[in-house]
Amino acid sequence: MIITWSADVSARYPELDKLPNISSSDVQNGFIAMAEAVVHSRLAPRYSVPFSSNNFTARDLAVDMLYVQTQTARQPEKAKAVREYLEERFKALLSGGASMVNSAGTAIAMVGDTVWSSSQNYAPVFGMGDIEHAMVSSEQVYDEAVSRGEYL
Repeated sequence: MIITWSADVSARYPELDKLPNISSSDVQNGFIAMAEAVVHSRLAPRYSVPFSSNNFTARDLAVDMLYVQTQTARQPEKAKAVREYLEERFKALLSGGASMVNSAGTAIAMVGDTVWSSSQNYAPVFGMGDIEHAMVSSEQVYDEAVSRGEYL
């Protein structure tokens, strides 16, 4: 699980501690598992899931999702506002308009979106030779081009 009841949920939404049977860790874990499942399923098309507990963005989303799931019938207006906020965050994350962040403050890359590189699919061949023997060999240039697939 990426979130805990006392550290994450009660700290943000203390009113959830007043839910019926919520003192049971089984009940707490059930609510947490359901909220995390929604976050994982919503973000799975663009990110590797399940998320780890050092993914602060996923933890934040899961806490808010848990609130929405438990309070829709009890506090519908507040739950609706949180749900709308969550929808905007999901859209931004899925479209690339926002990034997920881990505990080190590093952005987490989306699956399938890689940075374009001018050396894409090319294994660089750098080496140091004796500077006295440095010269350009047309055969070597041709061999390297063939190994990259330029002359097939």
